[in-house]
Amino acid sequence: MFDKFIRRFPVKVQAGNRVIHRHVKIVGEEHIVEALSHGRGAILATAHSGNWELMGAALALNGYPIVGVAQRQTNRAMDRFINEYRTITGMHITYKTGIREMISLLGEGKIIGLIMDQDAKQQGIFIEFFGRLASTPSGTAALARMKDAPIMPTFITENADGTHTLIVHPLVWINKTADRDYDLQVTTQQLGRIIEQHIRTYPHEWFWLHNRWKTRPPAERKG
Repeated sequence: MFDKFIRRFPVKVQAGNRVIHRHVKIVGEEHIVEALSHGRGAILATAHSGNWELMGAALALNGYPIVGVAQRQTNRAMDRFINEYRTITGMHITYKTGIREMISLLGEGKIIGLIMDQDAKQQGIFIEFFGRLASTPSGTAALARMKDAPIMPTFITENADGTHTLIVHPLVWINKTADRDYDLQVTTQQLGRIIEQHIRTYPHEWFWLHNRWKTRPPAERKG
């Protein structure tokens, strides 16, 4: 994953700007423009499918204010290495623990990139995913509800010639009611269906080696 990323983009961001259009085509770019036009920032919802590192870099090199939300690596040198190659393209990186920073950046009109196909353990929302209940992070829906921000389901896929297509789906808006838990459940399930459909279309590109369904709902655990 990272060797491709490094070979495609030299250290100087200016060089990356000159070549990005040769390697990544954006389909649905009008949805990004629409999302940012509301002045509330946006949340990019995606999965570990295709070269997701290249996706963030491509958006940044196209001038979009993308913020990558990263998991801090236990090895400090590796953590620094990974994030250096993210930030040279113009991305801003924050960690999953930086909730306040995410809220602040969203208020500044940034695009917060969140990956939604991890097992979220007991903190997640259980949604149907490929016919089974899966604990899913609720942060995307929670941020959208808090800031009235649009959600952009976005993915990247590799073409036969080695180039990539970045696919931006129509915006998802959370329907804010008096029941927060219900709102988060409905929107997270909606996003889960979009992610599932993308994986069904490009199953060979879903690169997630962990057990997506490891955490079971309380009703199943009692049995």
